[in-house]
Amino acid sequence: MESLVEFWGYAARLKTEERKGWKKLRLKRVESVADHSFALAILAMLESDRRRFDTETVLKLALMHDLEEAITGDLTPQDKKLRGDQTTRREKQKAIEELIMSLPPKSRSSYRGLWTDLRHSRTREARLVHQLDKLEMAFQASEYARIAGRGRVADFYHSASEGINDPALRALLRSVTRES
Repeated sequence: MESLVEFWGYAARLKTEERKGWKKLRLKRVESVADHSFALAILAMLESDRRRFDTETVLKLALMHDLEEAITGDLTPQDKKLRGDQTTRREKQKAIEELIMSLPPKSRSSYRGLWTDLRHSRTREARLVHQLDKLEMAFQASEYARIAGRGRVADFYHSASEGINDPALRALLRSVTRES
């Protein structure tokens, strides 16, 4: 039971970890990592069901995809570039191992496997979550575009476009980016 409390503590940190990329828009309030993960989980659930994928796995991957940020903080692409790929990967892996060790021993192997699938995009479920992560960012950008202006979120749309190759998701992305 103690390990679950420790793990919950990590997850709870994400409620106050603001997504740094949005902060440059200088909005009154920006979404937290937990806000983003929840929105991604909703998208992932619906899209996984539509495709008849393993929805339980997709939901786990969606909810886990940014958990290491409870330890590393939210890193923008610029942060990752400054730190270097190797350093960033090492820090993320160390954070993931810390999270895994806070899980009950009988669960560790299963979740380690899921993180590996996600990191290496080994399964169709992991690939879907990666692309939906980008799509959710575009959805959020379209919301912020209403407040801050379309030009101020163009980099987010571009990043989403680079990360989505599924034809149906690309069509949805085009629809979202046209509307804002």
